[in-house]
This record gives sequence, C-alpha cells and structure tokens, in this order.
Amino acid sequence: MILRVEAGGVTLLELGDLRRLSAQIAGDAAVGDWGRLEDDHVVVTTETLLRLAGDRAGDARWRDEFDAMVDDARRHGWVEGDEVRMHVRRYPGAAFRAGTR
Repeated sequence: MILRVEAGGVTLLELGDLRRLSAQIAGDAAVGDWGRLEDDHVVVTTETLLRLAGDRAGDARWRDEFDAMVDDARRHGWVEGDEVRMHVRRYPGAAFRAGTR
C-alpha cells in the first residue's frame, strides 16, 4: 500500500499490495492531524490506515492480510503500539506525475 499525501489531502493506494507500506509526499504538502512526520518517516495509527482503506477494511480476507502485514512490520520494528512508521519518498512540485508509484 502507498499512503499518498498531496495538498488536497491523503489517500491510500494499491490496497491489494499488502507486502509493502510506504508514503509519498508531493512537494511541501503537510501531514495533517491524521499523522506526523519524523525525519524520513510518516507515523500513522492502524486505525487511520483502516479508515483510509474505506470499504476494503470491511472485507474479512483483506483485513486478515492487513493484520498480517502489521504483525510482520511489528516484528521488524516498524510498529509500536498502534502506530505504524513508513519510509517517505518526496516528490518535487505540487502533484505526482502520471504513473508514479
């Protein structure tokens, strides 16, 4: 999954890819009250990720895979309590180019 931060808000993309979790920030877009920046990382709660996942979060199979991803991230030190830390890739300018992953 990719957490994408733009001036217009935050979205969660590639919901079917639960093998990775990263964040992308366009230009100087700010992290809102849904998370925080820590150096080259964005920290969000699992609740925030589930809210951004929308209807997918209600799918039992997807939720099992999501929980497994979070458990794996926890084993690698990327999760503390209910907060998930993601590496950030910054993109210059106010928007992403077509096809940016």
